[in-house]
Amino acid sequence: MKIGIVKKIIKIAVDVAMFVLFLLLMEYHLLPEATHEWLGIAVFILFIAHNALNYKWYSVLFKGKYTAIRIVQTSLNFLLIIGMLLCMISALFVSREVFAGMNLQAGMVGRTLHMKATAWTFILMSVHLGLHWSMFVGMAKRIKLSVLTATVIKWILRAVVLGIAVYGIVVFVQRGFYEELFVAEVFRGNIDEKTALVAFTFFLQTLAMSVSVVSIAYYVKKLSLYIKKIRKERHNEKIN
Repeated sequence: MKIGIVKKIIKIAVDVAMFVLFLLLMEYHLLPEATHEWLGIAVFILFIAHNALNYKWYSVLFKGKYTAIRIVQTSLNFLLIIGMLLCMISALFVSREVFAGMNLQAGMVGRTLHMKATAWTFILMSVHLGLHWSMFVGMAKRIKLSVLTATVIKWILRAVVLGIAVYGIVVFVQRGFYEELFVAEVFRGNIDEKTALVAFTFFLQTLAMSVSVVSIAYYVKKLSLYIKKIRKERHNEKIN
């Protein structure tokens, strides 16, 4: 197996693991505190690995032309980095297990900062994934299937994703997730019965919200590229 393919597999594995663990961390009210904190440490390690594996992005920051899409993606990447760092730093101030010995408890201020950083990082991470989703679409297109089979699978997947995305929007509203983004102090409260089924249900709901954001980001980028293509064609027609 070629080194390039191995590296790509490792990058995807790291990204998937980081994304799944972050979704689990979103359900802080369903996890034991020690488990939550150790998962947070794991995400931080994966975050460092992700940046190390994508070092080339940093090396070309000051090279090439900055189109509108590149400006948006670059800005989003830096906001995501800031969000992740705020999640990690604020975690030190609310830790009651792993870092409790550091005596950095900051009360409600630290808790609010941690919740806001987590909520916004979740949104930014989903947007980031949506803007790069075309890469996964391209990989899927390499699978050799008949035209009919490929068309059927494509429309089935679109219908499924649409259903999940709509449900994600419903969850976003029902949970009042917008409050976690904009309201100063939000506390979800404890779930009376912390069963595996309840935890799994909340995880799937959070995943659905992410699918909604990913889908919106993906199609907004796709639409912007289509509009850019049309404008370029019209411009070329005028010249000719």
